[in-house]
Amino acid sequence: MPSSPLPELQVEAARRAVLAIPSPELAGLVVTGVDRVSWLNGLVTCDLAGWGADPAGEARYALLVARSGRVLADPILIADGERVIAALAASLVDRLREHLDHYLVMEDAEVAPGAEAFEIWMVHGPASPGVLSAARRAGAAAGSLDRTGLGGGGIILAPVAQASAVRAAIESAVREVGGLVGDAAGWEALRLERGVARFGVDFDEKTYPQEASLEKAAVSFNKGCYLGQEVVCMLEMRGHVKRKLVSIVLDATGAGERPGAAVADETGAAVGEITSLALSPTLGVPVGFAMLKRAQAVEGARIVVGGAGGANATVVARPA
Repeated sequence: MPSSPLPELQVEAARRAVLAIPSPELAGLVVTGVDRVSWLNGLVTCDLAGWGADPAGEARYALLVARSGRVLADPILIADGERVIAALAASLVDRLREHLDHYLVMEDAEVAPGAEAFEIWMVHGPASPGVLSAARRAGAAAGSLDRTGLGGGGIILAPVAQASAVRAAIESAVREVGGLVGDAAGWEALRLERGVARFGVDFDEKTYPQEASLEKAAVSFNKGCYLGQEVVCMLEMRGHVKRKLVSIVLDATGAGERPGAAVADETGAAVGEITSLALSPTLGVPVGFAMLKRAQAVEGARIVVGGAGGANATVVARPA
């Protein structure tokens, strides 16, 4: 198998055209039944009302939260004919299925007993629509979803029987627009530059949506009731949480900056820790995420990474 392009080339392709990334860490959980959309709408934070009629429409980034309001999973939902597919980390499929089954009472809906075998791709960049269309024509389910703010993106789920044909269609469509097929290293560089947090890395089941800075990306405050809504809305009305996940840019490359490293304010007081960090191909310095106390979790705040004598950094809205 040919080696993947360097991460910096993958990031540039996403900015200029399209980057298509196979995502073997993801799996698909299928929900069927007449009430599938309305039932799911009572369990996720995003609004699914009126969604799912257009097979070439939008995918939705969703959170499932517990009654406590803390995040259980962050699936991407895609409508595919008479079913909805939730794409999420394969390690979370069993937990999510059990959670959904627990709240299935009288509705005409059914959750598949396990993950269905799909070859899943994520695409990013302004030329993504053509790649999504090519994948649909080859037999995949596909929906648009711009996670990076680069003007386009989406998800493709290819059934095993069509996986080879879909893969060929994706590769051909990517070549036509001057894009690239990438890998996990390219996605890591891109997501950190574009401020896309990852469940299990930057936030987890102990985190509220507002702490993970996902209230704008994945939460509707206008929809009807859903599980955990009372707590999530209360946090929003209160106006703040005690800690918050933020993007950071280091002033320069140095020693001691790594995930898990302590973060201090300019007086030396501990204010949080790094959750993700990597060299930005675009900026030439490390960028990433930190979970910080509320006072420092504001754009423009100056922090120190790695303890005394560590690297200076700035909290930013989006690194690059």
